[in-house]
Amino acid sequence: MFRKRMILSLVIVSGLLLGGLLQVARSPYWNFFSGDSRYTETEFALGNSSGENAGAVPAEGEPLRLLLFSAPGDTEGQHVKANLIEALDLAKLPWEDMAAEKLPALVPNPWQVLVLTGQNNEALDTAALTRYVDRGGRLAVLTRFYDPRLNELFGIRENRGFLQGTVQGITSVKPLFPGYPDLPSTSLMFSHSMMDVLLLPGSKVYLTAGGVPLLWTSGFGDGRVVFWNSTAGVQKTGRGLLVHSLGLAADSLVTAQAGIRTLEIDDFPSPPPEATNPLVRQEYGLSTKDFYERIWWADLSRFAIKYGWKYTGLMIGTYDSRTAPPLPPLTGENPETVRFFGSRLLKLGGELGLHGYNHQPLVTPEEPLPSSLQYVPWPNREAMGEGLVRLTAVAGSYFPSHDLRTYVPPSNIMGPEGKMALAEAVPSVGIIASLYSVEGADPGFLEQEFGEDPDHKRFYDYPRITSGYLLSEEDLFFQTDAIANFGLVNHFVHPDDVLDEQRSQGRGWSFLSRKFEDWMGQLTQAYPYLQPLTVRDAVKKLTLYQNSRIQTRYGPGSITILAEDTPLPAVYTLRLPAGQTPDLPQEQGTVLSWEPASGLWRIEAKQAALRIKLKDGGTTP
Repeated sequence: MFRKRMILSLVIVSGLLLGGLLQVARSPYWNFFSGDSRYTETEFALGNSSGENAGAVPAEGEPLRLLLFSAPGDTEGQHVKANLIEALDLAKLPWEDMAAEKLPALVPNPWQVLVLTGQNNEALDTAALTRYVDRGGRLAVLTRFYDPRLNELFGIRENRGFLQGTVQGITSVKPLFPGYPDLPSTSLMFSHSMMDVLLLPGSKVYLTAGGVPLLWTSGFGDGRVVFWNSTAGVQKTGRGLLVHSLGLAADSLVTAQAGIRTLEIDDFPSPPPEATNPLVRQEYGLSTKDFYERIWWADLSRFAIKYGWKYTGLMIGTYDSRTAPPLPPLTGENPETVRFFGSRLLKLGGELGLHGYNHQPLVTPEEPLPSSLQYVPWPNREAMGEGLVRLTAVAGSYFPSHDLRTYVPPSNIMGPEGKMALAEAVPSVGIIASLYSVEGADPGFLEQEFGEDPDHKRFYDYPRITSGYLLSEEDLFFQTDAIANFGLVNHFVHPDDVLDEQRSQGRGWSFLSRKFEDWMGQLTQAYPYLQPLTVRDAVKKLTLYQNSRIQTRYGPGSITILAEDTPLPAVYTLRLPAGQTPDLPQEQGTVLSWEPASGLWRIEAKQAALRIKLKDGGTTP
């Protein structure tokens, strides 16, 4: 009897153990320690045209010369010039300063463009300017200015002076680059101060605003003029347009593309909200935590596999707002959730970085902090460092083989003291990713360029360009403009964008996920050469791209590109005059017609040295 009871007890215990194991196996947290948290960096092959095959492609033809003129006292012109220089550097285009006294002796050239960036051009000899263009010179006017003596030179039949107020929006008549959407007159992205003009019959309009010509080209004698009827040249949101409009002045123009796309997930992984969200409850009948695990992350994982994304997740430790030591420990903040999402992101080839000990920006009371956000400043740099060290220690305990390289400041707010605290507390971090453009925002938001941080040279700045699951026409315009400028997409989402009625526009995840996937599909189809990377690998490739040297030579029958230390395969845009098509040997790369209406081509280069032959018979722009 005793033996039978023992056997029965063993059977019951075994059954319970088996059932428990099955439940654990079904748990989303099962086996989150099994993944290897070590990060494998992407390697990029570098090409050099000075190698053993360099003699096969000699450097023949004329170099591009972009001569920039802005009067020293012209504040707006200097701002446009600075903005243009950033754009030219990103596109790997050379430029020179131009002095007014050099204009009379300037010899015209089809690949030399005189660029006027401002409104104060009184120092220029008007007769010499007209003579220069008439004899074959190329001129680009990036900021409208009123001078009736130059109407014919600029392709203007009648100039009625300045329009009252500003004009919003942009409409494409002839496309400059594929993907730009039109912006309606209700859009505040661009506010143009314009002249009321009627153009000469030979002028070609590319863009309008409010029905008024905004960008056009005009022939004058043997030369050509590009004219921007606007004052919006100071905006980062139009850098790509500025660069490609210069290609309308020169006989042909090659620009480089970095070929990068990244997607950052901020506040991820992080402690999930305890409260049930009404939108999630109504649509899925789940708690917020279960929605993130079963629905949201399942979709994000599918998108990563389908479209090749390498997500960069930015960890946060707690949403406690305390900034004065002693800081609360992080050990009780749902460690299983952080481990679960972090391990799965790493298994998809992603990267983990830092967002913060909590969501309080790294600023002291003496530094700017937007009052509307009601954040609590840190008392000093030491307190910031304590929080960063605590979060880094927790990340190290969860993912011991994964070093942290990227930091995103909470709400994109950060001061110099915060950068010092980050450098001291987390030596492995070398990238700060904030905002590319801050238009009319409160002081305190961190606006960045792509490159070395101006305050702390150990950091590389890699700002986001667009954000959200539901992109507006303005978002798509800015995205396209950055691609047009130098071939890069850096998009940014929060998990809780879904939960916020304003950010989600009151839409549920089923709608947002469809729109988000549509965006991914359209991006991949339109720009297949953009390589999906983590932020740390993107910075590695972009640094190589920025440090590379690209020498282009132009001639009537061919174009030569010679690159040094450039990542391969390389991508270039090529704009050709009417009636010409490019031809490239197969071993050097491929040429694709990209925007036939404006003579734009895409070159996907396998080698660092290219000789592109130009043939008659192209599409007439």
